[in-house]
Amino acid sequence: MDDNSRSHKMLLLLLLASMVGSNVGGQIPQTAIIPPTISERLASLENRLTQRDDELARMLQQMLSNQNEILRLLQSSLSFPTDGTQTLPAGISCPKCVRSNISSETGSSADSNNMAQIVTHPYNTDLYPRSCREIPDGMSGEETIYPSAGRAGAGEPLEVYCDQDFEDGGWIVIQNRFDGFVNFNRSWEKYRDGFGDIGTEYWIGLDEIHRLTVAVPHEIAFVGESFQGERRWARYSLFEIGGETDRYRLDKLGVYSGTLGDEFTYNKGMEFSTFDQDHDTFANVNCAQRTASGWWHRSCTRINLNGMYGNESGVRFTYWLDWLHLQGLKRTRIMIREIKKRRK
Repeated sequence: MDDNSRSHKMLLLLLLASMVGSNVGGQIPQTAIIPPTISERLASLENRLTQRDDELARMLQQMLSNQNEILRLLQSSLSFPTDGTQTLPAGISCPKCVRSNISSETGSSADSNNMAQIVTHPYNTDLYPRSCREIPDGMSGEETIYPSAGRAGAGEPLEVYCDQDFEDGGWIVIQNRFDGFVNFNRSWEKYRDGFGDIGTEYWIGLDEIHRLTVAVPHEIAFVGESFQGERRWARYSLFEIGGETDRYRLDKLGVYSGTLGDEFTYNKGMEFSTFDQDHDTFANVNCAQRTASGWWHRSCTRINLNGMYGNESGVRFTYWLDWLHLQGLKRTRIMIREIKKRRK
């Protein structure tokens, strides 16, 4: 063995001895901590993302299942207009749905499967009540109604005060007075458009009264209260007024019933008058100026519910002639109501 080989062998023995010696006394040799490689990190991240994807997929599946259940419940509860010719998809019950074939000039179906188009204009009177009769909770108070709601949509909303206490409820209050805070001696424009605040003293407006009564037959009721606390009422089975071009003429007035006395019939057929537009039949006298109120004056009137407020007597104060002659009233309310409930 040459000297170089002998030297290499000695170095290996010394290195082995040092490694064995480091474990003397039961000590565990320290091993080097090797950091993970980039590929190992990417593999770990990919595994975590996969787990998140699985979790999100389960959540989305649950959401879709809930959504399908909600849609099923809605389809079973909504009401649709119908012409009686529809055939609905299997599993859907909708007795009031309109379906119409899309036909060509020859009258055949536009598509090969003879599919029908469902009209998508559902409305629900719980969401879009057309009158105070259709308010679901039956409580008096301020409400929003949709008088023209139908297959074409909800239509324009109208803010009203609903009286649900008088004669089985369902009344739209068109005039309300109880403390004299609001001045009712107003111009033609104000009576046309309305004034005051709903829920307090107010006049709803001749335009709105015309639109409501000409569209659907209405009745009218008057309620009065004296300063002594006595209350009386009058009711007419039909009420309708014309439009502005006809000066809001009191066109239709039905049969009277009540305890106030039949005084409103005197105004039937008359146009509305205000201090700036005189349409009464009293020669050389403007009845609206004389009574301090806009009304369907003839020559002039036997009731003056838009007159001055106060516990006084005279033609300028709020009165019902057949009850307390010209003595002012403490409270007055005029209401209209659809004669019959409309079909849904």
